[in-house]
Amino acid sequence: MATEAELKKLGIKAIEDDTFRKDFKADPVKAAATLGISFTQEQLDEIKKRKEVLEKAGLRESKMMAIL
Repeated sequence: MATEAELKKLGIKAIEDDTFRKDFKADPVKAAATLGISFTQEQLDEIKKRKEVLEKAGLRESKMMAIL
């Protein structure tokens, strides 16, 4: 289960690292694992839900990740 601190770490990493952001977008579980972070199914469902909503809104990837 990812803690709030770990989720914040993911967001910062995604904003600062273009490659990580692309990897996270393609496979959040695998990308998070590179930082030693894992998600519960509920967290993963929420990430996917937010991603879909933000993509429909047309927000830039960097902004999407900051919100996630």
